[in-house]
Amino acid sequence: MTDSASRPRKALVIGAGPVGALTALSLHRRGCEVAIWDMREDPRGKATSFANQRSINLNISNRGLEALRSVDPSLAETMRTEAIPMYGRMIHHLDGHLESQSYDPIGGQAGWSISRPVLNQRLVEALPDDITFRFNTKLGHIDFRKRVAYGVGVAKKVVPGQEEDDGRIAGDGKVKEYKSGEEDRDGTGFDLVIGCDGTWSKVRSEMMRAERVDFSQSFIQHAYIELHMPPDPAKPGGFKMDPNHLHIWPRHSFMLIGLPNRDGSFTLTLFIPFSDLAHLADRASAQTFFRTHFPSALELAGEEQLLDDLLENPRGNLVETHVLPSAWSSHAILLGDASHSMVPFYGQGLNCGLEDVRVFNSYLENYAVAATTSRPLGDSDPQLAKTLAAYSSERDKDLRAICQLAMQNYVEMRSRVLSPLHHLRRQIDSLLAHIFPSHPTAPLSLTNPFPTQKVRGWTSLYHLVTFRADVPYSQALERERWQQGVVAWLARAVGGVGLAGVGYGAWVGWKLIKRGLDRA
Repeated sequence: MTDSASRPRKALVIGAGPVGALTALSLHRRGCEVAIWDMREDPRGKATSFANQRSINLNISNRGLEALRSVDPSLAETMRTEAIPMYGRMIHHLDGHLESQSYDPIGGQAGWSISRPVLNQRLVEALPDDITFRFNTKLGHIDFRKRVAYGVGVAKKVVPGQEEDDGRIAGDGKVKEYKSGEEDRDGTGFDLVIGCDGTWSKVRSEMMRAERVDFSQSFIQHAYIELHMPPDPAKPGGFKMDPNHLHIWPRHSFMLIGLPNRDGSFTLTLFIPFSDLAHLADRASAQTFFRTHFPSALELAGEEQLLDDLLENPRGNLVETHVLPSAWSSHAILLGDASHSMVPFYGQGLNCGLEDVRVFNSYLENYAVAATTSRPLGDSDPQLAKTLAAYSSERDKDLRAICQLAMQNYVEMRSRVLSPLHHLRRQIDSLLAHIFPSHPTAPLSLTNPFPTQKVRGWTSLYHLVTFRADVPYSQALERERWQQGVVAWLARAVGGVGLAGVGYGAWVGWKLIKRGLDRA
């Protein structure tokens, strides 16, 4: 073929969740021909509900917002208007007293609570009409030899009193849906298929048939159940609790958390071992459990509401998965939960998935992968294959780091926040961050997603993970290990020299910290 016969690369995105929608928009803006499939119904223009959602409320932080901004700056601002800022944790102690723990005592930055349906709807609505949509369609199988994907129709939900439509966008006709169980016999050809279809990814399972893939899956022994705290019209904004905090009821082996919604309600989530949950099989035992461990939540949400939710709402599993490689040849790549499910306790599942899109886009840029090609549809592309392989291998260390940190943070949230040592460490971090402030060394760019490869100054691990989009997760983990070592040395030095030597120990520690920070 000649250059005059060049055509746009054909990208097929499986999954129209937040990661899939942002991936589709990113590739479309690069000039690719994009199609997106999802087994759910088209969310555009439909009402969303805050109550009793099965998936956990989302906390979008700087990493997620920067990922949105890298594709379309207006998306980040849209999400901020739909979300509620949370400036810290509000700890609900068993005796009833409240304790606010700021996320960012120096800069006052916040995480943002947003409803998953709202976030997803806004991202899908941002996709242009010349992207081909197929809702109510699940991936049946992929013929990687022919580079063809086959979809299968999924039954649409029937809402009483609501007239069914034909699944088309008025005046567009781009949406193609199949009857339940009906397979697309002709299939859809592609150059690249991107699996953004979540923890139980069908793209991943199909890719594993074509490539040797290391895959691991691990469940934790805790369930999650979503509960609902309705708004109170007599309260400002309807909020029964401070809306600018993530609320936590830590009880060592289990915990309850609460995130605010814009209608004044709170989405509560109980994390509890399955072994303990088995004892809450009836209303009386559930009532005793909440009156014993969460009396303030019971009073705020209402006993009948909370017990109904506990007994009737689904029990969710929490799973961690890891995939390597997350790409195959020049034809398939996994992003988001399809590549790296993690437990939700650092609030980074969404943020990491959106960051995948930003980082992947930087690899396409740095490896000069054009949006057009002169190759026949589905032909292998050595340059794109090299790009996908590099992304897969180099991104892996960051994905492993955040999965590890997410698991560690569960212990902190349900237990360690009650420890005096935890409070002491927070005070040390705050003091040293004031003395040795840490700042990004360069702005983010399309070609340099993580300009700060070496953190200078002192900052908390939470700050690095949540607010520093310029720092890769692996570097945040490495920095925290160094800072832990410094704090441990100071503790030993002060303890070893006794009270008479506290001043000398502090002076030596100061020199040690300053020397380490200067060399970092």
